[in-house]
Amino acid sequence: MQQQSGLKARFQKMGPAAIITSAFIGPGTVITATKVGTEFSYALLWVLLLAVIALVVLMEMSSRVGIAGGKNVIDAAIDMFPSSIIWKRFVQTIIVAGTLAICFAFEAGNIVGASAGLADITSMPIWAAAVITAAIAAATVFMTSYTALSRIMQFFVSAMAILFVVTMVAVLPSIPGILGGMVIPSMPEGSVISALALVGTTLIGINLVLHSITSGEKWGQDKDVKTAVKDARFDILFNIIIGGMITMSIIVVAAKVLHGTGTQVNSPLVFTKSLEPVLGSWARIVGDLGLFAAGLSSAIAVPFSMRAILSKVFHTEGGIANPYLRGLGLVVVAFGTFLAISGAKPIQIIIFAQATSGFILPFIAALLIIAANNSKVMKEYVNKPWQNVVGGLAVLLSFILGFWGLYNVISKLIGG
Repeated sequence: MQQQSGLKARFQKMGPAAIITSAFIGPGTVITATKVGTEFSYALLWVLLLAVIALVVLMEMSSRVGIAGGKNVIDAAIDMFPSSIIWKRFVQTIIVAGTLAICFAFEAGNIVGASAGLADITSMPIWAAAVITAAIAAATVFMTSYTALSRIMQFFVSAMAILFVVTMVAVLPSIPGILGGMVIPSMPEGSVISALALVGTTLIGINLVLHSITSGEKWGQDKDVKTAVKDARFDILFNIIIGGMITMSIIVVAAKVLHGTGTQVNSPLVFTKSLEPVLGSWARIVGDLGLFAAGLSSAIAVPFSMRAILSKVFHTEGGIANPYLRGLGLVVVAFGTFLAISGAKPIQIIIFAQATSGFILPFIAALLIIAANNSKVMKEYVNKPWQNVVGGLAVLLSFILGFWGLYNVISKLIGG
């Protein structure tokens, strides 16, 4: 009975990790996962599994820095060389530039994707769907409660899990194929870029910064640090595993329905429209609802993430409620709305967002590992050897992602 009570208490204390899951399960993930399943069937599921494991390990470090260390990743990084103004400005410049570029790019993709899903369900004009999506996202810019946003994101995570997993079960996928794809590593010809994109849409650098902030806000004042760290781990495992299941569901459905058809994946609607011939009109509606939920939840999370991170960089008066940060949040939403109304292609926006994210990820991941090994700050909560090994591999992978993203952008500029 006491064990059940403890489990119930942990469920009630969940929240910060749901914001991260809602942030990375957006239209970019839908497009990337659909492309992976369409082109390579179940073969890259093991890549997703490794990405989820790496994300869990890095987020656990991030929450531990915020709770046991009492600092967010930004301040922890600056405190490595507290007397160096050059180092401080370097960290601030990287974080601010990366956060702004990623948030503007991802928000555009989020609103474009959510609008596409809503318009496909209701047959309303895309501009009307974009205005409705933007109005909801803009309203949340005035929220100042981390807890309230966590509850909203928990709802979206649960809804997306139900919608996408139900769809996966309905198409009757190959269970041996799924298990084989998860445990037998393989890299089919031409799959390297898709594998990196799958990791890149899961591991997003600014999410690690955000999680140190939200974990500190929720559990940083708890006197029982050991219990707080355990609660944070439960929160991470529960929500990130659900996020991985959502991505896996999209890959599996695409593998079952689209693999071998020669379909070109250039829009998140490719996933939803592919369901109707196989399962009927209800499945397309469910897919559109899932796409709308993914886009809207991310469209809400992005301005919040930007406000939270910038408030810590500049130590703004009023924190995330600072009027200038709220104004910037509204500008981000307006930017995404403009691109959605103007008919911008989501695939181009998402490629830019993933490339920018990949560029900043190794820097943040490396700083995070260094901070989590600072015994003066972390005391008995410093990283264990296996955490450093997994974290080090994640940093190595993030460097590869960063170079890939940079190459992608340069090649498109030269080609364009």
